[in-house]
Amino acid sequence: MKLTFLSSLRLVMFILISFTYYSSVDTPTTTQLIFVIAAGIGFCINHLFLATPLGKKYYSIPLALDFLLIVGFVYFYPESTLYLILFGVNAVTLFLIAQNKRAIWGFSVAFFLIWGVCLYYIYLVTGTISIRENIINFTFIVFEAVVGKLIHKLLHAQDKIETQYGELHDTHLALKNAHQQLHHYSSQVEELTLVRERNRISGEIHDTVGHKMTALLVQLQVAKELMDSQPEKSRQTMLLCEELARNALQEIRLSVRTLKDHDQPQSFVTTVKKLLEDYQVMTGLASRFSVKGDVAQLPISIQLDLTRVIQESITNAVRHGQAKECTVQMDVSESTVRIMIQDNGSGATKVSPGFGLKNMRERVLEHGGTILFESTSSEGFVVKASFPLKDMQWQIGGA
Repeated sequence: MKLTFLSSLRLVMFILISFTYYSSVDTPTTTQLIFVIAAGIGFCINHLFLATPLGKKYYSIPLALDFLLIVGFVYFYPESTLYLILFGVNAVTLFLIAQNKRAIWGFSVAFFLIWGVCLYYIYLVTGTISIRENIINFTFIVFEAVVGKLIHKLLHAQDKIETQYGELHDTHLALKNAHQQLHHYSSQVEELTLVRERNRISGEIHDTVGHKMTALLVQLQVAKELMDSQPEKSRQTMLLCEELARNALQEIRLSVRTLKDHDQPQSFVTTVKKLLEDYQVMTGLASRFSVKGDVAQLPISIQLDLTRVIQESITNAVRHGQAKECTVQMDVSESTVRIMIQDNGSGATKVSPGFGLKNMRERVLEHGGTILFESTSSEGFVVKASFPLKDMQWQIGGA
């Protein structure tokens, strides 16, 4: 739009100066009239050609033809120096559309050569040269060239800004779509994590509660057989059955509580506190829970596995170590989350990982973390685990 306006203004300048040339003579000749009309038509043709894609590519042709028409004004009107203004208008066009410096230098050299020839011709015809008018008009040419160059840079910068804005807009749309996809993916991951956790809990119910219920049935059959022959032993067996049933019921309640908490999402700290409170009510286990750092930055999958590690640790503490107190300490940094669960149970001289410890190890290793079990007889049991939040590593084979 702006280039079209400038190009139209250029054509108006050519026509007005051509008419000024014609009106500057008191009694113009027919030849001068014909030339002015021809020059006006030539300027119009060059203007239309420059407006086409072919003209923009071969702009040197119409500019050269404009040079020849301007020289024609010097030939037919040697008394006037308005031809330099026409050269100035042509200079604006050159600096606006020229794409390389070679074309600009070529036309500049050609201008000075043509200007020298025109001065020589004017001197031969009129016998005088107006140095003042030539200097003023040449200054006008320089000014128009500078203006043309500045407008060229301005339009180029505007095109670049529009291009960059378009790219920025496209990038923004791409980022927006990526954010939506990432949010959708995050929701899917969270849902899959919960499904996996439910499946794992159901497996644990099958393994632990199922084992206890099987043992309970066996012991009930033994008690039934001994009821008449050995009543005392039958009574002891019934007490054992009662303990097995109580333990099975406790684990069912804890598993159901975990599933219920997953259906009603809450903060990690709230979940762990509720878990410890439930254990205190059902087993009498006193506990202390401390957190250092921002727990909100933990991924949902790690939060779930941390909860299960704490749950299995205190379950083992009560079930196998007869612990009465437990301490849970967690430290969250930008790159790692560390947790330590320590109880005051009976402990053991040798740690032999069973189902619960193996399950904890699998959970931690799945996230590229590490877990350590420490225990000494009569000094309780310690579980230390760490989960990387940024750089994950897995070691296959070796010590």
